[in-house]
Amino acid sequence: MVQAVIGIVGVGITMVPNFYAVIGGRVLYGLSVGMLAIATPRLMEETIPPYLVGGISAMYALSFAFAVLIADCLASILPPDTDTAALKSTNLTMIIFGLPLLFYAIQLLLQFTYFTNESPKYLILNG
Repeated sequence: MVQAVIGIVGVGITMVPNFYAVIGGRVLYGLSVGMLAIATPRLMEETIPPYLVGGISAMYALSFAFAVLIADCLASILPPDTDTAALKSTNLTMIIFGLPLLFYAIQLLLQFTYFTNESPKYLILNG
């Protein structure tokens, strides 16, 4: 949950139309994504049955490639880098920067409604 809050703050700062705010927001967003990338394999190790870990780990790795594909597709609708007037007049960059808010909202909704706060390993060890 801390990771999602850091990500939401980072995305919110990124939405400010200032170069330094965008850089600072992207740093916080990157920290959030890094925390998620480190915690997810551990969560998968604790929650997925051993005979399914290989396939689901492969899907987890494939999700990164899929995310890059989506980012490339979104970048293709932006104006060219050489057309600075079009880049300044369009709001597509802010829409693309704000898109992670949707995923953080889904993540928080699932954390508060579906998933428990303690890991299965913790629950087994502490009765």
